[in-house]
Amino acid sequence: MAYWVYILRCADDTLYTGTAADVDRRAAVHNRGKGAKYTRSRLPVEVVYRESCPDKGAALRREYAIKRLRRRDKLALISYFQGKLGSMLKKAAFIGAGNMGGALIQAACQAIGPEQVVITDHSHTKAETLAQELGCTVAVDNRDALSQAEYVFLCVKPQVMEGVVKDLVPALASKPDTVLVTIAAGIQIATLRGWLSELPFSPTILRIMPNTPASIGMGMLALTGGPEVQEAHYQAVEAILAKAGRVERLTEAQIDAFSAVAGCGPAFVYPFIEALADGGVKVGLPRQQAMVYAAQMVLGSAALVLESGKHPGQLKDEVCSPGGSTIAGVAALEARAFRSAVIEAVEAAYRRTVELGKV
Repeated sequence: MAYWVYILRCADDTLYTGTAADVDRRAAVHNRGKGAKYTRSRLPVEVVYRESCPDKGAALRREYAIKRLRRRDKLALISYFQGKLGSMLKKAAFIGAGNMGGALIQAACQAIGPEQVVITDHSHTKAETLAQELGCTVAVDNRDALSQAEYVFLCVKPQVMEGVVKDLVPALASKPDTVLVTIAAGIQIATLRGWLSELPFSPTILRIMPNTPASIGMGMLALTGGPEVQEAHYQAVEAILAKAGRVERLTEAQIDAFSAVAGCGPAFVYPFIEALADGGVKVGLPRQQAMVYAAQMVLGSAALVLESGKHPGQLKDEVCSPGGSTIAGVAALEARAFRSAVIEAVEAAYRRTVELGKV
């Protein structure tokens, strides 16, 4: 899993260098006054540089090297990064403005600016409403959207993907440099390539698998591509999706399993939150407060897993006192096969994802 080195520019124009698995989350921690002591009297801070490293050890070594640089050299590094980032901000088109497509459109407008985003949907009214809210442009149809963009995100359901892709062939034929990015669960790049076999060239295709928390910038997204995909393509897609949440590069063989955990996972978590709140109501809490308490607890617990790096089992043990209330609750969950039910849910979601790809 990638780890990052980052540089923050503090309110007094000083620079702070650190490492994190999730730079945006760490920057938010700094801005809440809970980061390094150095930044607490210099808030607010903003991320002005980030660099991916293969692991935490490599990130720490790179952090050490950057900290040894003189200020002018750090500023040169920041300037180079921001110039490179600017060159990656390509115009993006989104075909499909449903729940997931809409979330990605919103994130793209925040990341690269609404003037760089064009959208279309089978419901023109839906597209118009979203465009008015975000400030982006509505295309006449799918082919028109493709003609205006360098990166085209296919945000339609797997069941209609074939028709949408084949309809784009004439427009793609005149724009061979267009990069296609699909979010359809289960449908492999080879399948999309087969639907585009009439083209005289092999188009560049990537797959992403997002989840609904991307709508508030807290998504978990997977990104993959075929052998023809260049590093610049990956970085451009990562820049477009930077405000959607955490983006992780995976092999295509891992995407369906990722989808079963992170893509479908929110639907497994929401009933758990609801059930926790129901339990709270049953023992005397008002409904609205019980819901807030349950949701905030899940949010904080998830953040602690990511921030501490501890195994969830260890964190669970740290809450369970001998003979206490928590271990009694854990025992009740175990008696009803809680963990087994969750594992089976992931397996069922995975099997269905694979089925959706058999088109």
